[in-house]
Amino acid sequence: MYRITISCLFSLVFFFNLTLTLEDALAENDVTDYQFLKMFGGKGSENGQLVAPHSLDIDKEGNVYVTDTGNNRIQKYDSDGNFVLKWGEKGSNDGQFIKLHDIAVDPSGKYVYTLELKNHRVQKFTSDGNFVLKWGFEDTGGKGADRTPHQISIDSFGFVYLTDKNSHQIIKFDEKGEFIKVLGTRGAEAGQFYRPHGIVFDSNNNMFITDMRNSRVQVLDQDFNLVTQWGSYGNGSGQFSLTFPGIDIDEKAGLVFVVDKLSTNVKIFHQTGKFISQFGSKGTGEGQFKRPEDIAIDPQGRIFVCDTGNSRIQIFSKTN
Repeated sequence: MYRITISCLFSLVFFFNLTLTLEDALAENDVTDYQFLKMFGGKGSENGQLVAPHSLDIDKEGNVYVTDTGNNRIQKYDSDGNFVLKWGEKGSNDGQFIKLHDIAVDPSGKYVYTLELKNHRVQKFTSDGNFVLKWGFEDTGGKGADRTPHQISIDSFGFVYLTDKNSHQIIKFDEKGEFIKVLGTRGAEAGQFYRPHGIVFDSNNNMFITDMRNSRVQVLDQDFNLVTQWGSYGNGSGQFSLTFPGIDIDEKAGLVFVVDKLSTNVKIFHQTGKFISQFGSKGTGEGQFKRPEDIAIDPQGRIFVCDTGNSRIQIFSKTN
């Protein structure tokens, strides 16, 4: 009996020390401070100016693509926020837009996909803005043209995923716009959603989804099995408001960044879901936000936030 007790004691001590070691290792890599670096955009319709930009994405070369929603166009900037080119105008023809809501660059950087609420469609372009194809949401096992996809993301195989907020599902297409299947149902269990919005993939094709009315981030693997989840409703550390639409991953740092629109800040987590820190507040000054919607991480690890209400993009960098 004495031996068993000692053995158990040593096991507990070993486990306790291992836990401390793992926590210490995580703490050493914690990045708690981000500082404002610069901003670009500003309200207007000239080249480089923006009106209520809703979302953005960054390719592997660091080029930044922004949905200039109020001007019904896409604008492309270099990694420093300098204007490169634009395409689009108001309308329903190929290459035109109404209520641009989201944009995504495929992992190769060759193609750019856009999502419109008013025209109920996805459009695919080359990275230089040349129209390739388009498709709608009919025959997707739901409400057809009345579906309300809000964000778009592409996995490493080229499959295109849309978060359908009102139907509480994920819609999957191939790169040619052929419907494959829907994923999920309304609910609070693993793989279920209540108004999903943001979606992004890591290098293993795990999908990170902002499941907004369930006040959580869900991480699901390629087979739609739950990997992990975290979050709850509230104003405390690591908690979410009812609207936190944007999400992106910095795999090099092992961090996940979530834009909380109503709390007007950016929340930072380890990929395991451990809360690290947050930055931002409501306002019009540097590092402040008004109705922020989306976020993207560039190859240098800088944070680009779509500050929708202030019609600008803000860039943040690590302080250490």
